[in-house]
Amino acid sequence: MSYLPLSRYCAGYLAAKAGLQPEQKDILAYVIELIVLNTANILLALLLAFVLGIFTGTVSCLITIAIFRQAAGGAHSESAWRCALVSIIIFPLLALFAAFLSLHNNPFYNNIICFLAIGAGFLSAFLKAPVDSPSAPIISPLRRRRLKILSVFTVAVLAAIIFYLHLSSWVNADEIQLCLSLSILWVSFILSKPGHIFFSCVDGIKIFKKDLCDKTMPGEK
Repeated sequence: MSYLPLSRYCAGYLAAKAGLQPEQKDILAYVIELIVLNTANILLALLLAFVLGIFTGTVSCLITIAIFRQAAGGAHSESAWRCALVSIIIFPLLALFAAFLSLHNNPFYNNIICFLAIGAGFLSAFLKAPVDSPSAPIISPLRRRRLKILSVFTVAVLAAIIFYLHLSSWVNADEIQLCLSLSILWVSFILSKPGHIFFSCVDGIKIFKKDLCDKTMPGEK
């Protein structure tokens, strides 16, 4: 398994200082790489958003998805690289679509999107959440129940924010309202079976002959 030179260097240095075993060094390299990739994908998504003039909307999408997914889980790519690439594309894309819809200023269609998002969010939270993964299963029934309650609570808070923005006279209220709604729809999608199929298709894309994205957790098959 190969890692970024930075990940290998940092893991080697820290492992030598702490006297870790080679297996622990691999796990440390994996963790460092995840931190590097997550930081890079956030920064690149925000940079792209800044260039496109949708920075505030992208930040709203990023925060909404991060909070909802933290409780609800959802489909993941088998590769941290692919997850990063999807994030870099999805966050600005949702914000761009929200900006496009808000420019047309059609309250009827905007309200439909918001109601659909809230409905889909509650249904997903009640029926699907939390969605775990084979590499990180949720074994405890108590933890599963707590995450479901937290997922429902998260949707309720987001619904309250959307309703507040609906009544607000803030100039960007419509755009941010749609950003939150589209973000809820995205998380609802990746909690569903079609969302898992989508990430399976993403995992099937080979960028190079030896795909740099094929990286899994040390010890996984």
